[in-house]
Amino acid sequence: MENGEQKIFVWCDFSDGMDDAILHGIMIASTLGKELCLFHLLDFRLHENSEIAEARLRGTTTKISNFLSAIRVRYLVHNQDLIKSLNELAELYECLVLVAHKKSASFLLPVLQYAAFPFLFVSAKTNLDQIYKQIVVPVGYMKKSKDLALWASYLGRHNNAGINLYMSDEGWSEDQKTVKNNLFSIQRFYGKFRFPVQVIESHTPTWKLQKSALGHALSLKFAMLIIAGSFKTTFLDSFLGLTEDKVIAKSEDLSVMCVNSRRDFYTFCS
Repeated sequence: MENGEQKIFVWCDFSDGMDDAILHGIMIASTLGKELCLFHLLDFRLHENSEIAEARLRGTTTKISNFLSAIRVRYLVHNQDLIKSLNELAELYECLVLVAHKKSASFLLPVLQYAAFPFLFVSAKTNLDQIYKQIVVPVGYMKKSKDLALWASYLGRHNNAGINLYMSDEGWSEDQKTVKNNLFSIQRFYGKFRFPVQVIESHTPTWKLQKSALGHALSLKFAMLIIAGSFKTTFLDSFLGLTEDKVIAKSEDLSVMCVNSRRDFYTFCS
């Protein structure tokens, strides 16, 4: 497979949700003007054969190409461990984002910390065009809020998506100044573009913002939520439903993007 062009990868495990993930991948790739690549990681516990896997993906890419000639579609099969594969997807194949069905979240989330690109978890079968027209971005006192806002800007610029900046409330603490500074920086950056932006005051502290932002996104019915990955969660986080897997499990048909803010991720090249 040729390199040098940024690609939207789709996690293809031949499960029931794979076709849905491919549709979302097509939507993102066509919106951003990027190549689409179907990716399968061989599971030797199932004694998978690489030639059979490649043949299945080849057939799928041919079908997509026949209907959507404007999108370049490729496939890739790996037979190495997942973490090494993630590094190669970024460094060798210019992966911009990995799209996967939510059924794969429990398997993929633990390795998000090793990825230099976000994971987009999806499940909706219809109204895909509406989902990516509304983006919800939590803005707290953490620096990673700016990373989330950056990715949202790609869909804002190329899909004219409306972005909801969902702002935390830290009361009268010093952290509130940081929240406002983060918001100011994001708004100043967004001011360079023309997509619609709305600030939502949540009255929720940063530590609960992710869950509250989910509630706001669900109220929009069709939306995409962008959140940051956290890799040292506690029992209390899980109990209160504050972890990424809990958010994804309760996200209904929203699309949920998880960003690894501990590592520089590959940025969009227009």
